[in-house]
Amino acid sequence: MKMEMTPEEHARLHRRRGRQALGLLIAVLVLIGTLTVLHAGVSAVAKLFDDTAQRQEYEDKLEGLVLFDPVPFDGIENIDDLTLREAAVWGCVYSIQETQGGFEGYNTDPDTEQLLIPSVDVDAYLAKLVGPSFRMTHKTFEMEDMTIEFDDATQCYKIPITGGVGSYRATVTKLFKKGGLLHVTVGYIPTQNADDSILVTNSDTPTKYMDYLFSRQSGSWYLTGLTESETKPEQTAASAASQPAPMADSDVEDAILATGGEAPASSAAASAEAAAEAEPQAESAASPAA
Repeated sequence: MKMEMTPEEHARLHRRRGRQALGLLIAVLVLIGTLTVLHAGVSAVAKLFDDTAQRQEYEDKLEGLVLFDPVPFDGIENIDDLTLREAAVWGCVYSIQETQGGFEGYNTDPDTEQLLIPSVDVDAYLAKLVGPSFRMTHKTFEMEDMTIEFDDATQCYKIPITGGVGSYRATVTKLFKKGGLLHVTVGYIPTQNADDSILVTNSDTPTKYMDYLFSRQSGSWYLTGLTESETKPEQTAASAASQPAPMADSDVEDAILATGGEAPASSAAASAEAAAEAEPQAESAASPAA
């Protein structure tokens, strides 16, 4: 038997379906809003604990010092004078390279073509590192394998053309506060010219760690000391594999004999035994003749 709906029932059915569709739409919108809020919250928390930008900032500040591996010091006035000069000048050079991408805006010496770095740029670099109140007297200084000349007339340092200086590059691994000081833990990664050994291999693994100490002055943090870090380098299988394998005893003997050197004691003993065995045979061969 066919059932027919009255106009009123049709109207009620349409209204019911309309309310269901509206409810579903509201539920979807609520779900989307909840997920958006959760994502925003997670992102905010992640940004709160993400110190990547801070670590990069301190890497740039400390690059000049790490290059020359300074010894620990307490108070910036106690840092080695030569190390400070090396760090100030070369740190400034590297900072210009990083921030400006080159030295197009800088002059060169017309005779030697050496790069001219104004002392005001070095002062600005130092001010960011140790504070605006610190003053360094600019003058010529001797490095291990080069001279950095300061021209009083132009108030510029003459930077020799070189492939690179320093033994390490920096990687900041941790920032933490202790005893009112900001500790910046720096990993020291050897550069290619760290030494002349043919066994040196390129690696991004620090070979040691140091803590650079910053004190707060006028709302900013400035370098005030350097100490050994509690962080220690990991001994990995890769570093062990990079060591040369010891030569076998037979290889050592062969190498010595090949150069005409004396054989080791074991070879001398073997020669003595052979001589002892040959002696009776020589006597028996001589007895018939008697």
